[in-house]
Amino acid sequence: MRSHAGAWERYDFLLEGTGMKIMIFNQKGGVGKTTTALNLGAGLARWGSAPVTLVDLDPQTHLSAAMGFRAETLTWNVSDWLAGSLEPRDGHGVKRIADQLCLVPGDCNPKPGRRMERNLDDSAGHLVIDAPPTWNDEVAALMTVCDYVLTPMEPEFLSMQGISRLMQQMKTAGIPWSRLRLLLCRYDKRLAVHREVRELLTERFGDHLLSVVIRNNVRLAEAPGYGQSIFDYAPGSAGADDYFALVYALLADNAWRGSGAKEESD
Repeated sequence: MRSHAGAWERYDFLLEGTGMKIMIFNQKGGVGKTTTALNLGAGLARWGSAPVTLVDLDPQTHLSAAMGFRAETLTWNVSDWLAGSLEPRDGHGVKRIADQLCLVPGDCNPKPGRRMERNLDDSAGHLVIDAPPTWNDEVAALMTVCDYVLTPMEPEFLSMQGISRLMQQMKTAGIPWSRLRLLLCRYDKRLAVHREVRELLTERFGDHLLSVVIRNNVRLAEAPGYGQSIFDYAPGSAGADDYFALVYALLADNAWRGSGAKEESD
Protein backbone atom coordinates (compact mmCIF):
# COMPACT_ATOMS: atom_id res chain seq x y z
CA MET A 1 0.00 0.00 0.00
CA ARG A 2 2.99 2.30 -0.44
CA SER A 3 1.44 4.46 -3.20
CA HIS A 4 -1.92 4.71 -1.45
CA ALA A 5 -0.41 5.68 1.90
CA GLY A 6 1.76 8.29 0.22
CA ALA A 7 -1.18 9.79 -1.62
CA TRP A 8 -3.25 9.97 1.56
CA GLU A 9 -0.78 12.24 3.35
CA ARG A 10 -2.04 15.12 1.23
CA TYR A 11 -5.66 14.71 2.31
CA ASP A 12 -5.63 14.92 6.10
CA PHE A 13 -8.53 17.39 5.97
CA LEU A 14 -10.84 14.53 5.01
CA LEU A 15 -10.44 13.01 8.44
CA GLU A 16 -12.25 15.93 10.06
CA GLY A 17 -15.70 14.68 8.98
CA THR A 18 -18.06 12.74 11.23
CA GLY A 19 -18.71 9.03 10.98
CA MET A 20 -20.88 7.95 8.06
CA LYS A 21 -23.80 5.53 7.96
CA ILE A 22 -23.79 3.88 4.55
CA MET A 23 -26.26 1.32 3.25
CA ILE A 24 -25.12 -0.77 0.28
CA PHE A 25 -28.31 -1.60 -1.59
CA ASN A 26 -29.48 -2.87 -4.95
CA GLN A 27 -32.54 -4.98 -5.67
CA LYS A 28 -30.55 -6.92 -8.26
CA GLY A 29 -28.11 -9.52 -6.98
CA GLY A 30 -24.64 -10.23 -8.28
CA VAL A 31 -23.70 -6.61 -8.91
CA GLY A 32 -20.79 -6.28 -6.46
CA LYS A 33 -22.78 -5.32 -3.37
CA THR A 34 -20.92 -7.46 -0.83
CA THR A 35 -17.57 -6.83 -2.52
CA THR A 36 -18.21 -3.12 -2.15
CA ALA A 37 -19.30 -3.40 1.48
CA LEU A 38 -16.19 -5.38 2.38
CA ASN A 39 -13.65 -3.23 0.59
CA LEU A 40 -15.23 0.11 1.41
CA GLY A 41 -15.29 -0.85 5.08
CA ALA A 42 -11.71 -2.09 5.01
CA GLY A 43 -10.58 1.06 3.22
CA LEU A 44 -12.34 3.38 5.67
CA ALA A 45 -10.73 1.48 8.54
CA ARG A 46 -7.28 2.00 7.00
CA TRP A 47 -7.55 5.66 6.02
CA GLY A 48 -10.39 7.10 8.05
CA SER A 49 -10.05 8.54 11.54
CA ALA A 50 -12.95 6.54 13.01
CA PRO A 51 -13.60 2.85 13.66
CA VAL A 52 -15.70 0.95 11.12
CA THR A 53 -18.48 -1.55 11.78
CA LEU A 54 -19.57 -3.78 8.92
CA VAL A 55 -23.16 -4.98 9.32
CA ASP A 56 -24.27 -8.11 7.46
CA LEU A 57 -28.02 -7.54 7.04
CA ASP A 58 -28.43 -9.95 4.12
CA PRO A 59 -29.75 -13.42 5.10
CA GLN A 60 -27.42 -14.87 2.47
CA THR A 61 -24.62 -13.86 4.90
CA HIS A 62 -22.06 -13.53 2.11
CA LEU A 63 -20.26 -10.73 3.94
CA SER A 64 -19.80 -12.93 7.01
CA ALA A 65 -18.54 -15.77 4.83
CA ALA A 66 -16.08 -13.44 3.10
CA MET A 67 -14.69 -12.62 6.54
CA GLY A 68 -14.31 -16.31 7.37
CA PHE A 69 -17.39 -16.84 9.56
CA ARG A 70 -20.16 -19.41 9.18
CA ALA A 71 -23.18 -17.45 10.31
CA GLU A 72 -25.24 -20.57 11.04
CA THR A 73 -22.79 -21.57 13.79
CA LEU A 74 -22.93 -18.27 15.68
CA THR A 75 -25.08 -17.67 18.76
CA TRP A 76 -25.20 -13.86 18.43
CA ASN A 77 -25.83 -12.04 15.17
CA VAL A 78 -27.32 -9.02 13.45
CA SER A 79 -30.82 -9.75 14.75
CA ASP A 80 -29.50 -9.43 18.31
CA TRP A 81 -27.57 -6.32 17.34
CA LEU A 82 -30.66 -4.64 15.85
CA ALA A 83 -32.66 -5.51 18.97
CA GLY A 84 -30.03 -3.84 21.14
CA SER A 85 -29.21 -7.09 22.94
CA LEU A 86 -26.06 -7.14 25.01
CA GLU A 87 -23.13 -9.00 23.50
CA PRO A 88 -22.31 -12.28 25.21
CA ARG A 89 -19.31 -12.17 27.51
CA ASP A 90 -17.72 -15.22 25.89
CA GLY A 91 -16.53 -13.22 22.88
CA HIS A 92 -19.24 -14.46 20.53
CA GLY A 93 -20.59 -11.01 19.72
CA VAL A 94 -19.24 -8.45 17.27
CA LYS A 95 -16.20 -9.88 15.47
CA ARG A 96 -12.98 -7.87 15.40
CA ILE A 97 -11.49 -8.25 11.94
CA ALA A 98 -8.58 -5.83 12.17
CA ASP A 99 -7.55 -2.65 13.90
CA GLN A 100 -10.49 -0.24 13.55
CA LEU A 101 -12.63 -2.84 11.72
CA CYS A 102 -15.43 -4.99 13.19
CA LEU A 103 -18.21 -7.18 11.80
CA VAL A 104 -21.75 -7.73 13.01
CA PRO A 105 -22.33 -11.23 11.56
CA GLY A 106 -25.45 -12.09 9.62
CA ASP A 107 -28.51 -14.13 10.50
CA CYS A 108 -29.35 -16.92 8.04
CA ASN A 109 -32.93 -17.23 9.33
CA PRO A 110 -34.17 -13.87 10.56
CA LYS A 111 -37.63 -13.88 12.10
CA PRO A 112 -40.31 -11.86 10.27
CA GLY A 113 -40.80 -8.49 11.90
CA ARG A 114 -37.70 -8.81 14.08
CA ARG A 115 -37.21 -6.16 16.74
CA MET A 116 -35.33 -3.01 15.76
CA GLU A 117 -34.54 -1.01 18.85
CA ARG A 118 -30.95 0.02 18.17
CA ASN A 119 -30.40 3.72 17.59
CA LEU A 120 -27.86 3.92 14.78
CA ASP A 121 -27.08 7.49 15.76
CA ASP A 122 -25.50 6.11 18.92
CA SER A 123 -23.01 4.05 16.91
CA ALA A 124 -19.43 5.27 17.03
CA GLY A 125 -17.50 5.71 13.81
CA HIS A 126 -18.59 4.51 10.39
CA LEU A 127 -21.35 1.96 9.71
CA VAL A 128 -21.38 0.06 6.42
CA ILE A 129 -24.54 -2.03 6.02
CA ASP A 130 -24.68 -4.81 3.44
CA ALA A 131 -28.44 -4.94 2.81
CA PRO A 132 -30.43 -7.76 1.18
CA PRO A 133 -31.47 -7.31 -2.47
CA THR A 134 -35.09 -6.78 -1.41
CA TRP A 135 -37.03 -3.64 -0.56
CA ASN A 136 -38.94 -4.15 2.67
CA ASP A 137 -40.00 -2.19 5.75
CA GLU A 138 -36.79 -3.01 7.61
CA VAL A 139 -34.57 -1.84 4.77
CA ALA A 140 -36.62 1.33 4.39
CA ALA A 141 -36.45 2.08 8.13
CA LEU A 142 -32.67 1.67 8.27
CA MET A 143 -32.18 3.57 5.01
CA THR A 144 -34.09 6.49 6.52
CA VAL A 145 -31.35 7.05 9.12
CA CYS A 146 -28.39 6.43 6.80
CA ASP A 147 -26.33 9.25 5.33
CA TYR A 148 -25.75 7.47 2.03
CA VAL A 149 -27.47 4.83 -0.06
CA LEU A 150 -24.66 3.41 -2.18
CA THR A 151 -25.93 1.34 -5.11
CA PRO A 152 -23.38 -0.80 -6.96
CA MET A 153 -24.58 -1.60 -10.46
CA GLU A 154 -23.32 -3.17 -13.64
CA PRO A 155 -23.07 -1.04 -16.81
CA GLU A 156 -26.18 -2.51 -18.44
CA PHE A 157 -29.19 -0.74 -19.92
CA LEU A 158 -31.67 -2.63 -17.73
CA SER A 159 -29.87 -1.36 -14.62
CA MET A 160 -31.39 2.07 -15.19
CA GLN A 161 -34.91 0.70 -14.72
CA GLY A 162 -33.91 -0.64 -11.32
CA ILE A 163 -32.53 2.75 -10.27
CA SER A 164 -35.72 4.52 -11.32
CA ARG A 165 -37.72 2.04 -9.24
CA LEU A 166 -35.43 2.58 -6.24
CA MET A 167 -35.80 6.34 -6.46
CA GLN A 168 -39.58 6.01 -6.49
CA GLN A 169 -39.43 3.75 -3.43
CA MET A 170 -37.16 6.23 -1.65
CA LYS A 171 -39.56 9.07 -2.47
CA THR A 172 -42.54 7.11 -1.13
CA ALA A 173 -40.61 6.39 2.09
CA GLY A 174 -39.62 10.04 2.48
CA ILE A 175 -35.89 9.38 1.93
CA PRO A 176 -34.19 12.27 0.09
CA TRP A 177 -32.65 11.39 -3.25
CA SER A 178 -29.63 13.48 -2.30
CA ARG A 179 -28.41 10.49 -0.28
CA LEU A 180 -28.25 8.22 -3.32
CA ARG A 181 -24.89 7.41 -4.91
CA LEU A 182 -24.55 5.09 -7.90
CA LEU A 183 -21.36 3.07 -8.36
CA LEU A 184 -20.53 1.34 -11.64
CA CYS A 185 -18.89 -2.04 -11.02
CA ARG A 186 -17.18 -4.49 -13.40
CA TYR A 187 -16.61 -1.60 -15.76
CA ASP A 188 -14.50 -2.02 -18.90
CA LYS A 189 -13.94 1.18 -20.86
CA ARG A 190 -12.97 -0.87 -23.91
CA LEU A 191 -16.58 -1.97 -24.29
CA ALA A 192 -18.75 0.47 -26.19
CA VAL A 193 -21.87 -0.59 -24.28
CA HIS A 194 -20.21 0.20 -20.96
CA ARG A 195 -19.21 3.67 -22.14
CA GLU A 196 -22.67 4.32 -23.55
CA VAL A 197 -24.43 3.22 -20.37
CA ARG A 198 -22.15 5.44 -18.31
CA GLU A 199 -23.00 8.42 -20.51
CA LEU A 200 -26.73 7.72 -20.25
CA LEU A 201 -26.53 7.34 -16.47
CA THR A 202 -24.73 10.68 -16.24
CA GLU A 203 -27.41 12.34 -18.35
CA ARG A 204 -30.29 10.79 -16.45
CA PHE A 205 -29.03 10.75 -12.86
CA GLY A 206 -26.40 13.48 -12.88
CA ASP A 207 -24.38 13.84 -9.67
CA HIS A 208 -25.94 10.71 -8.21
CA LEU A 209 -23.47 8.75 -10.38
CA LEU A 210 -20.02 8.67 -8.81
CA SER A 211 -17.11 9.52 -11.09
CA VAL A 212 -15.27 6.57 -9.52
CA VAL A 213 -15.77 3.23 -11.28
CA ILE A 214 -14.78 -0.25 -10.14
CA ARG A 215 -13.08 -1.90 -13.06
CA ASN A 216 -13.46 -5.55 -13.94
CA ASN A 217 -10.70 -7.20 -11.92
CA VAL A 218 -10.31 -10.89 -11.11
CA ARG A 219 -8.48 -10.14 -7.85
CA LEU A 220 -11.68 -8.71 -6.42
CA ALA A 221 -13.41 -12.05 -6.96
CA GLU A 222 -10.50 -14.02 -5.49
CA ALA A 223 -9.95 -12.04 -2.28
CA PRO A 224 -13.04 -13.23 -0.32
CA GLY A 225 -11.92 -16.83 -0.81
CA TYR A 226 -8.94 -15.99 1.39
CA GLY A 227 -10.97 -14.02 3.93
CA GLN A 228 -9.25 -10.79 2.93
CA SER A 229 -10.06 -7.39 1.56
CA ILE A 230 -8.51 -6.38 -1.74
CA PHE A 231 -6.05 -4.17 0.17
CA ASP A 232 -4.56 -7.22 1.90
CA TYR A 233 -4.91 -9.72 -0.91
CA ALA A 234 -3.73 -7.67 -3.89
CA PRO A 235 -2.69 -4.16 -2.79
CA GLY A 236 -1.15 -3.36 -6.18
CA SER A 237 -4.20 -4.35 -8.21
CA ALA A 238 -6.62 -2.18 -10.14
CA GLY A 239 -9.31 -3.28 -7.68
CA ALA A 240 -7.35 -1.84 -4.75
CA ASP A 241 -6.80 1.41 -6.64
CA ASP A 242 -10.50 1.71 -7.45
CA TYR A 243 -11.75 1.05 -3.93
CA PHE A 244 -9.14 3.43 -2.56
CA ALA A 245 -10.63 6.05 -4.90
CA LEU A 246 -14.12 5.23 -3.61
CA VAL A 247 -13.02 5.70 0.01
CA TYR A 248 -11.54 9.08 -0.89
CA ALA A 249 -14.65 10.14 -2.82
CA LEU A 250 -17.03 9.36 0.03
CA LEU A 251 -14.81 10.93 2.70
CA ALA A 252 -14.49 14.05 0.55
CA ASP A 253 -18.26 14.19 0.05
CA ASN A 254 -18.84 13.68 3.77
CA ALA A 255 -16.35 16.41 4.66
CA TRP A 256 -18.17 18.76 2.29
CA ARG A 257 -21.55 17.91 3.84
CA GLY A 258 -20.09 18.45 7.30
CA SER A 259 -18.71 21.86 6.38
CA GLY A 260 -22.18 23.40 6.53
CA ALA A 261 -23.74 22.27 3.27
CA LYS A 262 -27.37 21.33 3.90
CA GLU A 263 -29.22 18.42 2.40
CA GLU A 264 -31.84 19.57 -0.06
CA SER A 265 -35.30 18.08 -0.10
CA ASP A 266 -36.45 16.38 -3.27
